[in-house]
Amino acid sequence: MARPVLGGRGGGLAQESSMAWGGKLQMMQSPTIKGSLNHEAVTAFGNRSGFLSGLGAAAGGKSSSSQRRAQSASQLDIMEVRALANDLPYSAEQDPNNTNKSEHGTLMMRLKSREARTKAESNREFLTQYRISGVPDPKADDKLDKLLKSTETRSEELRSKSEELQVEAADAERKLERANGQSVSRASEQELQAMNPFERSQRRIQEDKREEELQKLRDEAQANYVRVHRRLQNELIELRDYKVLLVEFRRLRLEKLQETLGRARDGRQLRRCLREMIRHGAQRILGRLEQAAVPLEQWMREVLVNSCHLELRIEDAEGKLLRLRQQALKPVKGEVQEMVGASKQDRFEALCARTWDNRRRNAGDEQPTLMGHRSASALHEAADDTTAMDGPNAGFRGATSLASTQKSFVTRVPDDVATEMHTVEADIAAVKRLLTDMRANAAAVICHQIREAEKTGGRPSAKEALEDGFRKLKLLVNEDFAKTTMKELQKSAPQGKFVF
Repeated sequence: MARPVLGGRGGGLAQESSMAWGGKLQMMQSPTIKGSLNHEAVTAFGNRSGFLSGLGAAAGGKSSSSQRRAQSASQLDIMEVRALANDLPYSAEQDPNNTNKSEHGTLMMRLKSREARTKAESNREFLTQYRISGVPDPKADDKLDKLLKSTETRSEELRSKSEELQVEAADAERKLERANGQSVSRASEQELQAMNPFERSQRRIQEDKREEELQKLRDEAQANYVRVHRRLQNELIELRDYKVLLVEFRRLRLEKLQETLGRARDGRQLRRCLREMIRHGAQRILGRLEQAAVPLEQWMREVLVNSCHLELRIEDAEGKLLRLRQQALKPVKGEVQEMVGASKQDRFEALCARTWDNRRRNAGDEQPTLMGHRSASALHEAADDTTAMDGPNAGFRGATSLASTQKSFVTRVPDDVATEMHTVEADIAAVKRLLTDMRANAAAVICHQIREAEKTGGRPSAKEALEDGFRKLKLLVNEDFAKTTMKELQKSAPQGKFVF
């Protein structure tokens, strides 16, 4: 009687465990972690609209890869962000109670996380005033730029954290699958018949204990996966909200820059606006120039946009060069400060000694004794000169300071840093030459147009062409460049022409 009781107990426990585990598996969602913003986010929140259901169907179909390749990266980013929490374009007419007619109300309806809503609500008055303000305010622009920078920084932090959580969630999923794949090997009836009743009961007890341990391991793996998965979803929601905030802030900044673009009458201000637009990811810059009615021809607008790209490249390279110089001077910071505090005579003597060392190194001279004698004689001469000027004890101070200054030049810039600095400097020089040539070519074309107008239309037409060319050069570069170009044009013209 004992054997069937034990066998029934073990089978009942196994059946009950498998049923309970099956019920828990039905509650779990199948994870598919392939990207920071993927179909998993859509299934986590549910397809609450036709757009999301269509997106989910497209993600599971065979033609999804070709469709995704056909779309642009920015459009895919927008679709994946919207898929996280049913974030569809919202119109104020869709609100039955008319409680969210303002842009800020629409923005608050799109935000789900507490941190993002708090950030948007704390800047509500500033954003409202920035929207309705018609006069450019540099302080407001700087504040919005700082807000943009902080939002972008936080978005990058959330993105990196979500990627780490994706790796952790994938690891938890593998552990859960490994735990589900383990099973207890139970003894067959033939093996049990060969045992006595005590051995059979012990065998069943061990198998039941092993089953309980495996069930506990499965529960722990499942709880760990659920916890990591929930954290990942929270990070994705917050990342989505910060992307929404970033897009909204950039839209406001671009609208204000577009207004400033239409009022710009100087090349510096015009190029500054265009550079800001490019940095904030504005598209169709030529169309924006045409919309702002900038009085330039099509090829001049292209030259203006290309020059802005070159100036941005120069700014980035100069920032990189500054960081490299700071890195090179960091080990010798104290020595540089000592050199700054030295007297003029000490710095001059140290410069002479350094120049002599460099010449000897380049010439391959291997006479350290001669260099030592000359350095010593230079020290004595400096000490004698300083003694004659400042008294008997000043020579010792001058020689000591000169020796310490000469010693400071022993520390050199690392070869890799120096090579990279030279490369960046050469790149900056090349881009500056290209920018100068581009402006010179544009000025030559405009001057040629002025000469052609003078030949065909006479003095009145030439005067109008001269004024129009001056205005175009002023918008392309600046007023000083336009004045210099016009003066050179008048000098090169025949006598009596272009003088009004």
